[in-house]
Amino acid sequence: MRYALAASQHRSFRRAAAFLNVAQSTLTRRILLLEHRVGFRIFDRSPCGVRLTRAGQLFLEEASTGMQQLGQAVELAASVHKGERGELQAGVLVPLAAGRLHVALKEFHRRHPEIRVSLHEGSSDQNLARLTTGELDVSFLPGKPRLSGHASALLWTESIYVAFPSDHRLAECDEAHWHDLKDELFVVSQQGVGPEIRDYLIRKLSSPGFSPQIDVHDVSRESLMNIVAMGYGITLASGSNLGSPPGIVFRPIGGDPEQLALTAVWMSRNSNPALQRLLFLVKEVASGRLPQLVRKEAGKVAVFLLGLQSLTQSCLGEPARILGPFG
Repeated sequence: MRYALAASQHRSFRRAAAFLNVAQSTLTRRILLLEHRVGFRIFDRSPCGVRLTRAGQLFLEEASTGMQQLGQAVELAASVHKGERGELQAGVLVPLAAGRLHVALKEFHRRHPEIRVSLHEGSSDQNLARLTTGELDVSFLPGKPRLSGHASALLWTESIYVAFPSDHRLAECDEAHWHDLKDELFVVSQQGVGPEIRDYLIRKLSSPGFSPQIDVHDVSRESLMNIVAMGYGITLASGSNLGSPPGIVFRPIGGDPEQLALTAVWMSRNSNPALQRLLFLVKEVASGRLPQLVRKEAGKVAVFLLGLQSLTQSCLGEPARILGPFG
């Protein structure tokens, strides 16, 4: 087909062969074979050159469209195979307003704009089920889950904070201790990381004959922080969750070095090339090989929170206290 199209454009087998840098005998033989396969002459030959027959003209007009579509299909499929474009389904639990996962996903979009990333929020159990059925390519989960048939990579850990309403009795303290929190009412979300926070509180605060008070709300993480600000209870937050509405203070938990781990989990047999590109970039961020990006995003969060504190002071006459590292 390529030889026939060149011959039709140059109106000469000799000139077409020279243009394609092949022997004229090769080009002539291939066009004869093509005419034999389609069952009619594509070209009329003469000492002055060649010209398309009426059937040949119609044939090449239709066939060239198909060839162009085929070429585009090959190019598209090849770019998907190389991970240069395609789709990626990712499950998340933690908010993406800040932190290293925010940095990684932002940089991934900058590097690979042709890869469409769809994010899905859900509990750990929901996202693991979606991984198993193939609905998700990867899920970012708290803790260190290890499941048969799944591969995982521990990415990083984050400090854990207690979120208080600004008028809470412990808001003036530099840090909170578990024994100070035993009689507090905790609020957690039914969605996202809420079930993990509930289990974590039960593990930390339960004792023989005693269980912590926990209210579960069917709201987003952002709405949960507003519930805390309204004084309905307190909750826990990781280092990447510190950008919250006015009226909330964050305090580290004194005497407890435990941190929240974030792990990437995916099916071992997943062959999506885009997944490998995302995992490579997330591990770059986790290892600190992109420190300038992490520092840049951390600076943005710090500037945002300082501005929020200034705005709160000017509007309400009450400081919004924020304590803890960013990034």
